[in-house]
Amino acid sequence: MKQHGKDAIVITFSVLTCRDCPLQKQCTASRTGRRMLTLRPEELHENLARARAEQKTDTRKNKYALRAGVEGTINQALDITGFRRARYRGLPKVRLHHAFSATALNVIRLDAHWTTGPLDRPRTSRLERLSYRLSA
Repeated sequence: MKQHGKDAIVITFSVLTCRDCPLQKQCTASRTGRRMLTLRPEELHENLARARAEQKTDTRKNKYALRAGVEGTINQALDITGFRRARYRGLPKVRLHHAFSATALNVIRLDAHWTTGPLDRPRTSRLERLSYRLSA
């Protein structure tokens, strides 16, 4: 069988087997309530295990911390300026579009910084914001 375009053996347990199990909630988070196991060929399994172990190293965490700082900026650019698709054809026009989008993003961030403070505050849920309003 193929899963995500790669060879895999997928083992699906019966709903009848899993439904009456007292450990079902600890075993699976599946909507159908049954357990599924994916077994990959040895080479793919070893590569996956090696990659997961590498992700836990301090070197990888430090390298990703640099990227994590940029991710917020990229996400904001996508949300505000429609950065994902160029509106124009031709590299010179697209470069100009990107330059104007980056400038607009910087102006928006400066305005937010000057009027409400820095943008690095933690996210709060809508329910939490509502409770702040009700308590004030």
